[in-house]
Amino acid sequence: MTLLVENVRVLYGFSRGTQATLSVAQPMLGLLLAGGTSPGRMVLVGLAAFAAYFAVFAVNDLIDWNIDQQRFANLREFDGYDIDSAGVRHPLAQGRLSLPVAASWVASLGAVSLVLAAMISWVCVVLFVAAGVLEALYCKLARVTPYKTLLTGVMVALGGCVGWFAVTDAVNDPLLWLFALWLAAWEIGGRNIVNDLADVDEDKHLGVRTVPTVYGRRRSGVVSAVGLLVTFAASVGMVLEALPVVGLLGAAGTLAAGGYALVWPALRLLRCSEPPTALDVFNRASLYPLVVLGFALLGLPVHALTGL
Repeated sequence: MTLLVENVRVLYGFSRGTQATLSVAQPMLGLLLAGGTSPGRMVLVGLAAFAAYFAVFAVNDLIDWNIDQQRFANLREFDGYDIDSAGVRHPLAQGRLSLPVAASWVASLGAVSLVLAAMISWVCVVLFVAAGVLEALYCKLARVTPYKTLLTGVMVALGGCVGWFAVTDAVNDPLLWLFALWLAAWEIGGRNIVNDLADVDEDKHLGVRTVPTVYGRRRSGVVSAVGLLVTFAASVGMVLEALPVVGLLGAAGTLAAGGYALVWPALRLLRCSEPPTALDVFNRASLYPLVVLGFALLGLPVHALTGL
C-alpha cells in the first residue's frame, strides 16, 4: 500500500496534479459561456481536459528533465508553499521515475484526451494538439528567449477554448475573444512570469532565459502587474457579454474574485517584486479561474429562476 501511495505521489507530481486539476476549470468555463449546460457534454469535456492537462504538464518535466536535474544543485533559498510542487517536485529529474514510464504516462494520457476530444469535435482535437505542440516548443526555447512566455498565453487560451468549441463553432462572438484574451493575460501575468520570478535565482544558474533573468525583477513585476490588470479588464468585458448566461451573481462574483486575485496582487507586485511575493501571487492567481467557474455555476440557476 505504501508503494502504491508513493507511486501515485510521484505521477501526481510529474503531472503537477494540483495545477493540472485546477486548469480543468478553464475549458469548463468556456463551455458554460458558450451556453453548454448538458451534463453529458460537461462530463465529456471535463474528462478530456483532465487527461489533456495531466499530459501537458508532464510534457514540461519530460522535456526539461536534464535542466531540472541541474536545478536541484542550486535550489532557491527561501521557503514557501508552491502549488506547482504538490506531490513530488520533478520526480523524473530526481530519479524517482524512469524515462520509459514517464514517456508511457504522457503518451497514454495524450491518447485518452484525443479520443475523448474526437468524441466532442474535430476542432477540440486540433486545439489540444496545438496546445501540446506549443508546450513542447516552449520547453525547447528555455535557454533561447524570454519571449516564450507569449507561447504559454496562446497555449492556455487554446486549451480553454476547447470548452467553447464543444458547444458551438461560432468564431465571431466577442465573448469568445474576450475569454481568450482573459486566459492569455492571466497565464502570462498571473502564472508564468511570477512563477519565473519565484525561480529567478535557480534559472540564472541554469542559463534559462526568462523575463526575470533577462530584464530583472523590477521590470518583470511591472509586466506581470500589467498582465493581471489586463486580465481584470478583460473579465469586466467578459461578464458584461455573459450577463444573460451567468446573471448578476456570476458577474459580481467574478469581479470580486478579480479584485482579490488580480488587482490587489498587481499592486503588491508594483511595490515589491521579490520571489516570496511573486510565489504568493502565483498561488493566489492559480485558483482564480476555478473561483470564477464556481460563481458562474452559482449564477446560472439563480438567473434562470429570478432573471437576475
